[in-house]
Amino acid sequence: MPRADNGLRALIHSKLCKPDWLWTSVETGLTAGGVPDSFWAHRPSQRSGWIEHKATTGWHVEIRPHQCAWIDTYTRAGVRVHIAVRASGTGSSQGHGDSLWLVRGESVRELMDRGLAKLADKSVVGKWFGPPPKWKWAEIAGFLTRG
Repeated sequence: MPRADNGLRALIHSKLCKPDWLWTSVETGLTAGGVPDSFWAHRPSQRSGWIEHKATTGWHVEIRPHQCAWIDTYTRAGVRVHIAVRASGTGSSQGHGDSLWLVRGESVRELMDRGLAKLADKSVVGKWFGPPPKWKWAEIAGFLTRG
């Protein structure tokens, strides 16, 4: 069965890797609904956070209510959370076939309700168009670890 993130979690883990990055994949199922897919720690910056990985072929991103609640609760408590969306299709990928959108956790309700197309500029940390080798991985790492 294909993953709902179109391989995004594995891709990010492989591009942002040891020795600087530590990753824990999280699958809580029914024990703690809504917890994001990955927890990361970055040694040089001494920062850590969570990423929920998603995939879409259009503008709509499927965020379940319990995921929204978890992300909203933890970002309000000051925890670093991002939603990484791998988008394909003519709209969300701007005609490039593939793209990565990094969305602030604080904007999870907006993403759930409005989709990628109608997100406020302040909600989107960054967008990278084209296939994954064209995504600026050092820039992505900087956005995740920035204070």
